[in-house]
Amino acid sequence: MSADYWNSTQRLKWQFTRQSLLEARRKVLLLERKMIQNGLIKEYPNINYDYNMRIYLHNLLIKLGRRLNIRQVALSTAEIYLNRFLTRVSLKEINVYLLITACLYVACKIEECPQHIRLILSESRTLWPEYIPHDITKLAEFEFYLIEEMDSYLFLHHPYKSLIQLKEFLWENNMIYGFTLSDNELQNAWSLINDSYLTDLHLLVPPHIIAVAAIYITIVLKKNLSTLRGGGSSSGNGSSGSNTITQDVRSNDTTSINTDGRNNNNNNNNNNTTDNGDSMHIDDLMILANPKDGTDGDSNVSSSITSNNINPSNTTTITTTTTNGNNNENSSTTNNTDNTNTNNNNTSQGIDNPDFQDQKLDEETIKINKFMNFLNHSHINLDEVVEAMQDMINIYVLWNRYNEQSVKKALQFMLLNR
Repeated sequence: MSADYWNSTQRLKWQFTRQSLLEARRKVLLLERKMIQNGLIKEYPNINYDYNMRIYLHNLLIKLGRRLNIRQVALSTAEIYLNRFLTRVSLKEINVYLLITACLYVACKIEECPQHIRLILSESRTLWPEYIPHDITKLAEFEFYLIEEMDSYLFLHHPYKSLIQLKEFLWENNMIYGFTLSDNELQNAWSLINDSYLTDLHLLVPPHIIAVAAIYITIVLKKNLSTLRGGGSSSGNGSSGSNTITQDVRSNDTTSINTDGRNNNNNNNNNNTTDNGDSMHIDDLMILANPKDGTDGDSNVSSSITSNNINPSNTTTITTTTTNGNNNENSSTTNNTDNTNTNNNNTSQGIDNPDFQDQKLDEETIKINKFMNFLNHSHINLDEVVEAMQDMINIYVLWNRYNEQSVKKALQFMLLNR
């Protein structure tokens, strides 16, 4: 195993370009057609390795990992194994449920949190009894099949380490760059990295590129989110419209991109922060990916600033209508509030004051400028960062269109009719 990514087999043997990855998947399709023509497998037109299938397999992996209380790094390793394997093998010739089990079994060994083969097989059978065999030798055989297709290159470098290194570097060089990553920003970036395993980024770019793209989304785009929402926070505090994930994903116990770990990051000291309401949700990223009225993101930001400024007079109305149901008490509260506003504007209603919000936006702008200055002085490939950021945002657009039942029924039809 190489101590750094640049000399590792992950870069030298398993890093694709977009063109080479497309060519590898084209070879799999050609092999699949030959097998169908020779009668080795049947034709199943609804079985494709598209984003619907990816999200479904991702959720299967998370379900099994949660039952075994496996930490996030091992789950991420298993997901890369899954992506690598499917660049060489067709979905139509394997049992994907057994593949998920084998990927997690091997990943736990590599990440030094091994699970007994009988235990992991038992938990898999509990989740998918109609697809997982009783015989443990089937899982052992699939393990060797998986390792063979990956040419025995199993050790991986993940963006989590790069993210922590960036946070520590910015902390140590705070006098130079003038900003650091807060715990909440670290949590948001970590969660975005978790979801990035649904994409091909880990087969295409170095880990630090994904980490920087996650930080970019967290710091730079978060201001755009607040302005697109009309100058308010991008949090989901009490907001009825801040659904964090589609109904299909919620049914698989995936709550939001700011809730870490796909539940299992207890062993990571830097990933135990909780959501305090300032995290970005899937609706926020959907706004960025799909600007309204056919305009670009910048025009949406400027129009929302001018048209959605909060009127201080509305705040008094909100305050009085929520105090009591008695009209007399409401009117007296209104009078008292009006009398004290002149002296205590910054204390009672400072958060809703436009001047206060302008100051907050200015602070965010300063931090963005400092972050861009840091990128300017770094040797990071910004073209790759932009591509990674686009892929990470697009996954939420596709996630919003995810249809679990169609994938589940197609796999059921294929596996039970073999």
